[in-house]
Amino acid sequence: MKTVAECHTLFQANIIKGNLENEGFHPVVFDNSMNSILPFQTTQGKKYISVRVPDQEYTAAKEFLESI
Repeated sequence: MKTVAECHTLFQANIIKGNLENEGFHPVVFDNSMNSILPFQTTQGKKYISVRVPDQEYTAAKEFLESI
């Protein structure tokens, strides 16, 4: 799995995940913060939440995200 996006909020990560899923990718959200408990709190400028895709989808997913 490779990281295609890093986010401040779980909400933002889930939006990116949904956009990727709509395009046929298989993203997973990894949350290393308290955002799973308080989803609308920010992480004080730190990006603890990452959206990852399988290695073989990384390049295409990255290109898709850059195009939107």
